[in-house]
Amino acid sequence: MRDQLKNLTEKDYWVYGVTEPDFDHAMNIVREMIDARTEQYKAEEARVREESPDVADDILDDVAYYRYTDNQYLWQFSLWRLQGLIEAVIAHQLVETNSTKKLFGLKAKLEALKGIGYSIEQQEIDELLLWANLRNALSHAPPEQYRPAPLREEDIVEYHEFVKSLYLRWQKEKANINVV
Repeated sequence: MRDQLKNLTEKDYWVYGVTEPDFDHAMNIVREMIDARTEQYKAEEARVREESPDVADDILDDVAYYRYTDNQYLWQFSLWRLQGLIEAVIAHQLVETNSTKKLFGLKAKLEALKGIGYSIEQQEIDELLLWANLRNALSHAPPEQYRPAPLREEDIVEYHEFVKSLYLRWQKEKANINVV
C-alpha cells in the first residue's frame, strides 16, 4: 500500500465535511453511469440489428441481461455510499466527541444521537438498521457476478429520500442542541 493511503482519515480529505449535495451526488453519479450505459447499449443494438437482423434478439438478450445485472451493482454502490454519508454525519457532525473513544456501529451512533437530544423515532431507527444490515450483508458476502441482489432504483430512491430527510431535520435541530 502506498504511504499516502496508510492511516488515511477524513481529516486528510474533507474540506467542509458531508453536506446536503453529497446525498444527491450518490444518486446522480449512478444515474449518469446508467444513462451512459444505456446510450452505449442503444448503439450496440442498432449495430447488431443492422448486421444480424435474424438473430439480433438472441444476441441482444444476453447483452441486455449483463447490462441489467451490472446496473444492479451500481445501485448497490449508492446504498453503500448513502449509508456511509449518514453515519459520517452522525459521528462527525452531530455527535462530536472530544475523546478518542469512537462510536462503533450504527446502533451506538443512533443511541448517542438520541441521547443528546436529536429527534429520531424508533421506527426510523429500525428502518436505518434494516438498511445497514442489507449494506453489511452485501459488503461482507457480495453477490456472485451474474446474480446481484434484488436491489432496484426505486429502493435506493426510497432510502435516499429517507436519509436525506433525516440529515435535513438534524441540521435544523443542531443549532438548538449545541446551545444546551
